[in-house]
Amino acid sequence: MRGDKDFSIWQTSIAVRGDKEISHPTFLRMLDMMRNRGFVIGSDPRIDRDYSILSKDHFAGNKGELLFVGEKYNCGAKLEFYQEINVENPNGGRYDFNKFEKMSYLLQKRFLVEVRYMEQFLLEEGFTCDSKPVLKTSYDKVFHELNSPSRHWSSENLPDYNALDKDGIRINNGEVKYFRGRKGTLMRGTVYHNINNMWWVIVNKDHYTNLAAFELFNLDTVPENAIRKLIRRSGHNNPKSRFVPTEGQLKDWKRKAKQAGREGRIQFANAILGYLYEIGWVSRKFQLFIKETKRLGLVETEGNPYFLGMRVGEKKYDPPKSIPLYPKPQQMSGTESGWVENLRDYVTYGKPTVSRWFCKDQNGEGGQAYLWPEVRERLLHIGAHV
Repeated sequence: MRGDKDFSIWQTSIAVRGDKEISHPTFLRMLDMMRNRGFVIGSDPRIDRDYSILSKDHFAGNKGELLFVGEKYNCGAKLEFYQEINVENPNGGRYDFNKFEKMSYLLQKRFLVEVRYMEQFLLEEGFTCDSKPVLKTSYDKVFHELNSPSRHWSSENLPDYNALDKDGIRINNGEVKYFRGRKGTLMRGTVYHNINNMWWVIVNKDHYTNLAAFELFNLDTVPENAIRKLIRRSGHNNPKSRFVPTEGQLKDWKRKAKQAGREGRIQFANAILGYLYEIGWVSRKFQLFIKETKRLGLVETEGNPYFLGMRVGEKKYDPPKSIPLYPKPQQMSGTESGWVENLRDYVTYGKPTVSRWFCKDQNGEGGQAYLWPEVRERLLHIGAHV
């Protein structure tokens, strides 16, 4: 980096880059300039308290209600501004996202004035500005990304697994597609391919987002798409989600698993695997069995697995297809492998082995995620859930 001197301004941060022999003295002179403009500057109290050995390289200060923290590091230094009036993070405005937006109007103007003085100071010191351009509309921001020199891939002739919407309709650059907001509200925007199966969606002049192809759809493909607000089913509405087993119940279920023996636990585990296939949490129907060698084996009897995000079509196997079970289940997705491995160990040791986090609807299981209370209940009753 020797000889390079630049700085950049991003949101409420200003970063000075260069060898420390150059950037550090410049940074300290900039702090002096800020003092002359009314800033009170000292060491960072948090660093003084918790990491006093680092105090000489960390700073904090304010000009009225405009606060900042700063630090020096080997290849440069940085300042970050914030406020403590309109705060979301319980640890303070220093840790909030969207720091500029949370500032009051007058505080925003004060920040912009001070940054202009810092920018002018660094330019006079011989530093070059490497800031991203200030783009006002969401259209400008998206096309700045699309035309970036670092974008080294083409969005032409995309494979289906990157360009089919949730209903299997091909997505084209510049067309209007619909999607669901966080609360199920119907929304729409103009789409442009980003990378892999991700698409930029320009909602309006101020808002844009980045969505996977399978989250997009046309309004008239299926009737459900036209519903203005789609209420997603939630496992929290199921009374079973609030069930807390007693110590006595847990002991009884564990005893039941032990007394069933390996053959009995295989039946229990296969019932779970069958249910997971039935509700779509796994894409293939697996079954455990005992080989002639007395070791545990695994077969697939039917399924409709994914390949590169697409279903490959339903398949049935007669005789069942053998699948390697040790040292780790193979020829399946990571999620499926996790289920099979947990239930394999349950059968082998007769102890609870499934420790998945069952208390939320966003658990990676798509539209059927709300069934987690049912899955948890089944695992508890066979003594498999930790």
